[in-house]
Amino acid sequence: MKQAKSIINITDIQRKSKINQRLVRYIVKNSVNKLYCGYYEIDIIFCSENYIKTLNKTYRNQNKATDVLSFEIKEWENGVYHIGEIYISPSVAQKNYLKNREFWEKSEWISLNGDNYEYKDENKESRPRYYYLKGFRREIALLVIHGILHLFGYVHDEEHKMNLDDEDYDEDMKNMQNFLYKELNWKL
Repeated sequence: MKQAKSIINITDIQRKSKINQRLVRYIVKNSVNKLYCGYYEIDIIFCSENYIKTLNKTYRNQNKATDVLSFEIKEWENGVYHIGEIYISPSVAQKNYLKNREFWEKSEWISLNGDNYEYKDENKESRPRYYYLKGFRREIALLVIHGILHLFGYVHDEEHKMNLDDEDYDEDMKNMQNFLYKELNWKL
């Protein structure tokens, strides 16, 4: 009989953004291991904006692109628990990051990540390029964690808006998401 082991499948079917699969694997492994003890399989699919829009229309009746969708599978096979699939659109994630970057610039998040940059000129061209790349990596990390939490039954407001400052955001989801993110922050 084949030895059971945990499997993290990462598929990249988009072309706009380079995905650090090693970092994604690290995030998945460390997040899932805090939520589940045992062998598991999980699929992370990075897709285009159009692809995720089609999924969102088909499965949630929302005719718009979103940044992350999770689909529970919850099947056992040969001692391995197949948790589910997470679809992430990096192009939507990038837009969301640029639109909501003030969230990442809050002192509590900045100090957690060692990004104690001070910019007197708020013109984005004056900021180094890595400033946005680090933010985009953080956005992808948060979306991976967010998708994993959905697969484990964590939920938030009915509109599924991922806004950590929103009072309607479910406290359990928010607390677990923050915990998992902070556990990973040194690597990001």
